[in-house]
Amino acid sequence: MEQEAIKQETPEQGMNVQETINNPESPKKKKGIWIAIVCLLLIVAIGCGIGYKVWYDKTGPEAFDECMDELFREEIVLNTINLHYTLAYPEDYGITEYEVSLGDYSLDDYESGYKEMEELRDRILSFDKDRLSVEQQVTYDIVLDYLEMELGAKEFVLYSEILGPTTGYQAQLPVLLAEYTFRTQQDIEDYLELISQVDDIAEQIIEFEREKSDAGLFMSDYAADSIIEQCEGFIENPQENYMIEVFDDKIEAFDGLSDEEKQEYSEKNKEIITTEIVDAYEILIEGLEELKGTGTNDLGLYYYENGQQYYEYLVRSGTGSDLSIKKLERQTEEFLDDYIRELQMAYLENPAILDELLGYEFEELEPEEILDDLQQQIKGDFPKPPSVDYTVKYVHPSMEEKMSPAFYLTPPVDDIEGNLIYINKKYTEGDSAGTMNLYTTLAHEGYPGHLYQNVYTASCDLPLVRNLFSCTGYSEGWATYVEHEYGYLYAGMDEILASLYAGNEATSLALSAYLDMKIHYDGWNREDVYEYLTDFGVADEAAADEMFDYIVEEPANYMNYFIGYLEMMNLREMAEKNLKDDFDAKEFHDFVLSIGPAPFYIIEDYMKDWLKEQK
Repeated sequence: MEQEAIKQETPEQGMNVQETINNPESPKKKKGIWIAIVCLLLIVAIGCGIGYKVWYDKTGPEAFDECMDELFREEIVLNTINLHYTLAYPEDYGITEYEVSLGDYSLDDYESGYKEMEELRDRILSFDKDRLSVEQQVTYDIVLDYLEMELGAKEFVLYSEILGPTTGYQAQLPVLLAEYTFRTQQDIEDYLELISQVDDIAEQIIEFEREKSDAGLFMSDYAADSIIEQCEGFIENPQENYMIEVFDDKIEAFDGLSDEEKQEYSEKNKEIITTEIVDAYEILIEGLEELKGTGTNDLGLYYYENGQQYYEYLVRSGTGSDLSIKKLERQTEEFLDDYIRELQMAYLENPAILDELLGYEFEELEPEEILDDLQQQIKGDFPKPPSVDYTVKYVHPSMEEKMSPAFYLTPPVDDIEGNLIYINKKYTEGDSAGTMNLYTTLAHEGYPGHLYQNVYTASCDLPLVRNLFSCTGYSEGWATYVEHEYGYLYAGMDEILASLYAGNEATSLALSAYLDMKIHYDGWNREDVYEYLTDFGVADEAAADEMFDYIVEEPANYMNYFIGYLEMMNLREMAEKNLKDDFDAKEFHDFVLSIGPAPFYIIEDYMKDWLKEQK
């Protein structure tokens, strides 16, 4: 089971990635399915202690709802960050007691975890699907699909990577903790307990990496060096760590605390940050230094035993597409060919179009101005969303080097008012300025992208258990689709230029996804990548090296964006082809958002019924 908290973009504009972090839960609790908070991205093991004997003979709608509600309540408490980012007021859902925990990273409970999954799968199969409502059938299909996919990949536990340059635990945890909202004094106490556990988690992560090393699956030295550098930067000036400043600001603004209590909390937080948090990152640094040189492969997953099968699992679970890798390669090749033809045709009709394309300058606006403008622009194409607030923040300088150009932090489902978008100034100022177009980036992160999609879907009152399951391909596919199909038009471009500009950005994604497949599934090495990019007109060897390294370190992440985009476009084309003149973009968007995050092959099944209703 997955839950995303952070919608993140890659260091290269138009090349967007997101991955999960493996996080088995504590052995003191039942353990089973893996939940990711992110992405950004913490996966915790969950189990379903739902009383199988009591409900064994109940197969109707009421029993199904009871089962799903109990599953949600039991699983969401196994990781306090997951709980906090999912529910602002858990007591309203009968959740009043829980152990404050970041989870557990040991391998000892994996076997029992998969046994729990098998039991839950059997329980789901015991329901009579035909007796369930359409909404329940969607949930049934999503839960069952997830369980069968994870059980089919249980042999790949050690292939997964907890640490990654952009989506890794060490990169994302500080952001999640810094933005941990204090609604009650208990939240403050929970937060302090959580940050005091980070050093223990670091020990478990390094032990996990040792297990990977023993199995010949440890990362390359250049990947380890990249993460070590990131960790060193984060703790370089512990007394000035941004988590201290952010905490103090939140405590100062918190009503109901005396000055003495605020001072006590502030001192305790600073002590933990400068000791246990620093210790945690030093543990990661020392552990990775110790394990450097034990990796057996500097190339893609292809060169591991069963690496291709693991890659197939990553692609299907991440993108939500059930197409084979070879079919996805062909679709990507066709996309690239189609764009080149479109560009050639446009040039023949207007030889100045390339100059217009390369020389186009977007109006310089503040982020808030852009988001306000986008909210007005989308009214004709998208259903009206709930009225919510948002805040734009900037990535702390200590994290700029490794963080994405921008990302959106999802709010709890029961408190969607406060939304947060981060922007990385590295991509808007200095040497890298101009590598990120802020208008369309905010169309991706804000309206009608991630922010809009999350608050609209949250307003559709989906079953709570659906918040345990996400599909990165769906969420990133949606945001990429609206960015490319609408963002450039909303920015003021004419239709032809907008199509070419969006196509150019999508081509960057397509190239990245294509190389991802070639490196991890077909075994391409650096020279193969150089040759392909040179033939494509990209002769920058340093850029090719950077792309190669990133793809090796974050397998299948580019796929979530580009294949998610292709699948979203396929849904739209399916609707347009069937409905012809009766096609209404606003109605189509409502259908996609209302069904919520799910694999595309499941959405397509239910879309067939929706199309019949539309006719």
